[in-house]
Amino acid sequence: MTTTQTRAGRLHVIARLELARHGVDLLRSKEEALQRERVRLEAHEARTRNQWEQRAGDAAALLLRARALGASVELASIIARGPEPATMTAHRQTSMGVAYPGVAECAPTPEPTVVSTAALRPAIDAYRLALQAGADHASTGTALRRLTAELADTRRRRRAIDQRLVPRLEKTLHDLDLHLDEQDRDEAFRVHIAAGRRGALR
Repeated sequence: MTTTQTRAGRLHVIARLELARHGVDLLRSKEEALQRERVRLEAHEARTRNQWEQRAGDAAALLLRARALGASVELASIIARGPEPATMTAHRQTSMGVAYPGVAECAPTPEPTVVSTAALRPAIDAYRLALQAGADHASTGTALRRLTAELADTRRRRRAIDQRLVPRLEKTLHDLDLHLDEQDRDEAFRVHIAAGRRGALR
């Protein structure tokens, strides 16, 4: 390899090394932003879980009360008609290029006509609230899992560049510098010999 080729190769390696270091900085910034968002989502996931469990417990207690007050026959009639699925819509949210579900909107099944006992109405309302809380928790849990997966992938990529590619490029640059130094010394020696010969011929 000529000196010109070596110097051109060195410039190419320097450009790749700068690009790799810049990539590490960008991935580190993304990693930090994703980590902050994950902490926020973890806290939100804990709140939605607690709210869901609380509302489901309240609904179950009100249902037991309604049964005790004579709503069992009407409940059996409602159940016999068969379940109608509720619908859930989660609005899309994006953070650092990661798309995940945000606020959830849950549309429950049509309300049955309640005639047997007034105690059944609070139980139905409580189960609707529990359903919305469950949808919120499911949406937040999905968002947290997606964000955690993206964080792990970002961390892997950053480490691969920082711990493998950058050191490899640094070694290549060091080897090229040594090679250029050796070429420069050889060239200087040849110039010195040539100058000596010209002096001897005079």
